[in-house]
Amino acid sequence: MLCVFAVVVTCSIIGCTTKDTVTKKTEPVIKETVQLEFPKDYKHWAHGTSKIILDKASPLYGFQQIFVNGKALETYKKGGSYPEGSILLIGFYEPVMEENSIIQGDILWYAAMKKDSTAQNTGGWIFDGFDGKTLQSTVDDPVNGCYICHTAKRNKDFVFTQFAGEITLPEEESLEADPDSYSFPAGFRSWHHSNSRVILDKSSPLYGFQQIYVNDIGFEANRTGGMYPNDSQLVIAFYDPVQEGNIISQGDVLWYAAMKKDPKAVKTAGWMYDGFDGNTLQSKIADPVSGCYVCHAAVKKNDYVFSKYVP
Repeated sequence: MLCVFAVVVTCSIIGCTTKDTVTKKTEPVIKETVQLEFPKDYKHWAHGTSKIILDKASPLYGFQQIFVNGKALETYKKGGSYPEGSILLIGFYEPVMEENSIIQGDILWYAAMKKDSTAQNTGGWIFDGFDGKTLQSTVDDPVNGCYICHTAKRNKDFVFTQFAGEITLPEEESLEADPDSYSFPAGFRSWHHSNSRVILDKSSPLYGFQQIYVNDIGFEANRTGGMYPNDSQLVIAFYDPVQEGNIISQGDVLWYAAMKKDPKAVKTAGWMYDGFDGNTLQSKIADPVSGCYVCHAAVKKNDYVFSKYVP
């Protein structure tokens, strides 16, 4: 992940301590004056990956969601030098424990970095942090509060995080579905990210680090509630949860679940359902009625959709 400003807190604390206790002459601190305006449209960007840090003593505590704007996306996936105007943003949410699962709660704060050649004191990047409620800047000194940490990734253009879960289409295999069935929506990673959830109980059929995506047609209904229009689609990607102490990140893909609003799906209340193998992308649900719909009938009042958008 972006160490993103791992020292936003730690460097500030060290700086205050030094200022108060050390009397010997020190060199003047170089500060970066270029500012970054909070990118309010970030939830329309591509979702890169997630990570959970459960240690409340860590300055990076939280359920982290990383978003990348269009200018940054190709480099974020493949590596290299980021073009001017690239922006990466991390939202830090409260991790909420529910038995063997973890969901993202209220927003705590944001961290962001923007490629800008005028930011000469911070490697050509503007760094900042933002209050989760007011969206006001929380970083007075981006050199010592952010940049110093990011120099550890100078060989990756100062970026810690990387894209997770790229889809590899099988060679010489068709993803076309039979009539009245559902083909794998290979482009779903360009859709809107709705929220995430982690289920750590391996005996659960929903085990995994879940990432929920919604297409343009269904996004407004997912965001506000209500009935989904025809051709709305949702995909849940299930990744292996990689746990190291108090840190949980998403590993390799396990499988995908998908649903599409289609009035022809009479037996399943106007939704087509399917599940897909994480490697072959081929269907793995023989009977969508008993395999999917029976469960979704419990949330009929939400138009059969369990997932709820987290702002």
